Amino acid sequence: MTKPLWVLIPAAGVGQRMQANCPKQYLSLAGQTILDRTIEIFISHPLIAGVLVGIGENDPYWLDSMWYQHDCVHSFIGGKERSDTVQKGLRYLLNSLDGLQQEVLVHDAARPLLSQTALNRIINHHSAQGALLAMPAKDTVKRQMSDRPLVDATLDRNAIWLAQTPQKFPAHALLEALEKTQAQGISVTDECSAMESVGWHPDLIIGESSNIKITLPEDLLIAEALFSFLLNSNNRCHS
Repeated sequence: MTKPLWVLIPAAGVGQRMQANCPKQYLSLAGQTILDRTIEIFISHPLIAGVLVGIGENDPYWLDSMWYQHDCVHSFIGGKERSDTVQKGLRYLLNSLDGLQQEVLVHDAARPLLSQTALNRIINHHSAQGALLAMPAKDTVKRQMSDRPLVDATLDRNAIWLAQTPQKFPAHALLEALEKTQAQGISVTDECSAMESVGWHPDLIIGESSNIKITLPEDLLIAEALFSFLLNSNNRCHS
């Protein structure tokens, strides 16, 4: 039987590429902030024990979140890099919530369109090596030369997957891997990278093309359109 999982959402970044006047997770998506919509995905799921949100040290926006005082949502001060915030969140689980001996889901704050279907897919997938949502590459993939933007080679796209979140790992193992990569000066951009560095081979679980990460201004426009489409589709199904 699947045990309820904690969700850890690193939301301490400033999102410089969005070129907005506030961190991207606090931009509006269909009347709510991106972060609030992301938290909403998990809040009523029967197999989610609670949500941990890592915010910036001088974050003036979190107090206005609709989830700020929710019983199942806990916030903590994150770090400079994503891996720092995740480490702090895992230690929070250990010290305050006694949840380090179980698996944890880590999800991007700027992925507010994760469906319940995809969420259930990774929650119910059991693997000793951990797992992540990902999509097989559809485009032809080029590798750039190391010193300039020229094509060096074409990669076999059949072997390429584009990582998404959530990513699911035993909390204690993930914390140890992140601490080790940090001590060795290894830069990791997601939790799977840290686990790979210590010899793990996580399972690739098929994600969804709609589970986009909002990074650039045009991504927000795409997310608005997708949200409207998915909302209308759900309304038609229930009418």
